[in-house]
Amino acid sequence: MKQLRLLLKKEFLELFRTKKALVLLIVFGIFGIMNPALAKLTPWMLSLMGDSLAEQGVTIGTIAVNALTAWTQYFKNLMMEYILILALFSGIFAQEYQSGTLINLLSKGVSREKAALSKLFAVLICWTACYWLTFGITLGYTAYFWENALPNGIWLATFCAYIMGVWLLSLQMAFASSLSSGMYALLLTGSVYVVFFALGMLPALTRFLPPRLGDGLALLTGDMQPSDFLPALWISLALTLIQSALCVLGIRKKQL
Repeated sequence: MKQLRLLLKKEFLELFRTKKALVLLIVFGIFGIMNPALAKLTPWMLSLMGDSLAEQGVTIGTIAVNALTAWTQYFKNLMMEYILILALFSGIFAQEYQSGTLINLLSKGVSREKAALSKLFAVLICWTACYWLTFGITLGYTAYFWENALPNGIWLATFCAYIMGVWLLSLQMAFASSLSSGMYALLLTGSVYVVFFALGMLPALTRFLPPRLGDGLALLTGDMQPSDFLPALWISLALTLIQSALCVLGIRKKQL
């Protein structure tokens, strides 16, 4: 455990040294502010466009915004958050392979398994901090602007969206540990997501596939029930464990 703690400390020092941690905290903080801010400003922006739209025969009625409008924006921004953190960590193994620093660590008695786990834990801890930072800021501003800042189903919906990020990151780490290119790991992760998304169009499969976890807004609006998410949630957790094991296996088999 001591060796793993030291490796984890090394990963976080690297994140701060390269400014990745700072970039993530700033960007995810901005996402948190944007969600309620865009909802609050929507009527004002539409009123500014009212005259030009009226000239084209388009009439805008009264726009009512509330807490649900802010959470709608929250779920719309999730894909950008996934892409950002996946892109930022896609080369976490490739950089070590290309620079040869991992070989130096292994020559000093560090096990490959602990090296892989330290990177996996660092990525997941970073995602956890950034994701819940966005959630906390969105919640705070939504509570300030409107009542009912926590609509029914919000905790399960946001937890499912968080687990989807965990699944995507563990999937990318499984690819990245055995590849020498972060771009390939990112592209393969995206390809797997597209395949699952396409399979989700089949009614018999959709409730079992990880992309279902991104549909949390439907839970808030009452279009879906908690039971509609549970199969995908359990399968995503199982896949995360399998992919984490593949991450360790990948670095164990990698020729350095």
